[in-house]
Amino acid sequence: MNLNRTTTAVRLLVLVSLVNLVGCSTFFGKHGVFRGRGSDYLQSGSIEPIELPADMESVPLEPLYPIPNVRSTDAFGDPVSLDEYKVPRPLALGEKGEVGVKIQKLEGDRWIYLNASTAQVWPRTQYFLNSGVLDVARSNPAQGIIETAWVGFKDDQTTAVRYRIRLEKGIHPETTEIHVLEQQVERAVLESGKQPDWPATSDSEEREEWLLRELANSLAETVDNNAASLLGQNVGGDLKAGFTRFNGEPTMVIHVPKVRAWATLSHAANEEGFKVWDDSVDAGVIYAGYTTYDEEEAGFFHPLAFWSDDQPLPKKAPYTLTELLSNLNNGTEVKAKFGDRPGTGFSNTKLKHKAQGYLIVMTYQESKALVNIRDYRGKRISDDDAKHLLTILRKNLI
Repeated sequence: MNLNRTTTAVRLLVLVSLVNLVGCSTFFGKHGVFRGRGSDYLQSGSIEPIELPADMESVPLEPLYPIPNVRSTDAFGDPVSLDEYKVPRPLALGEKGEVGVKIQKLEGDRWIYLNASTAQVWPRTQYFLNSGVLDVARSNPAQGIIETAWVGFKDDQTTAVRYRIRLEKGIHPETTEIHVLEQQVERAVLESGKQPDWPATSDSEEREEWLLRELANSLAETVDNNAASLLGQNVGGDLKAGFTRFNGEPTMVIHVPKVRAWATLSHAANEEGFKVWDDSVDAGVIYAGYTTYDEEEAGFFHPLAFWSDDQPLPKKAPYTLTELLSNLNNGTEVKAKFGDRPGTGFSNTKLKHKAQGYLIVMTYQESKALVNIRDYRGKRISDDDAKHLLTILRKNLI
């Protein structure tokens, strides 16, 4: 009895062992039921080409949707090859998310600035006016103008007031500027049937500022970067800043009044690696240095960083702008750029001390500022360097 049980147990153990040894190969092995076919392509042979009948002719395949030759250009209008193209950096999260609204002022002028497109701001501006604040008398999306009807204030029963609100595209993409013009006349003038022309500046700065603040507060709460209007896409004309080539030289163009152009350029020349050493409003020239060195991020070990060529800019340049302008290079291109500017002189004499930095030159004509970058002797720098520096300056404009 015990012998039979032992024999049965041994047979069962042997059978289980055999199943374990061959089980995997039985189902998934090379000759298994569910074998893998991932290597079958290695055993495939060549296929004979298809032979057409004698009465048929073989023609090469052609694309159904041919790709046209596109002339790619950079922001300055220069041709760009695929090898030279660089994918632009994405906008910071702060620029894509919350909408910033603030009132900017310069020499008596004030306007609302928003980092949102006119397509987003236009419908919300009309909503603000139609919500009971003021009645809209005329609206022109092509010009970006909204004019209100005449209204009266409780503290002044003899005067009627109206507003003209003008939306414009800002200096940067996807930004908007809102300018407000206020006009007030005696009610008796309107009752006589006369319709006065709009003034150049507001009749009351206090009432202009009131509407600016009310509108700014409303837009800060209602403008959303996720909502836009197709009607508002073309509101406000073109951007106030861009690039072009002027007289064959990379140039930044700023479409704002001269005082504001100089103010925003002076601000830009002191940001993100730039440092202003000297400037001359009369000559329209800023003497500035540029470096990629960041004092705040340099750290304790930066002086030992033999792998870095970046150095901080000196607080004071070895020469003043007056000294540089009086000793510019004697070249033709230099004279063409600086010849009619006050305090300039030209010679081929080398400077005694080593100088550095750039001359940021602004020329104002036909309601726009043309900005170029030259070296400290007034000579042109390479196009690539000029484009790079002008791009940074444009980013810093306000």
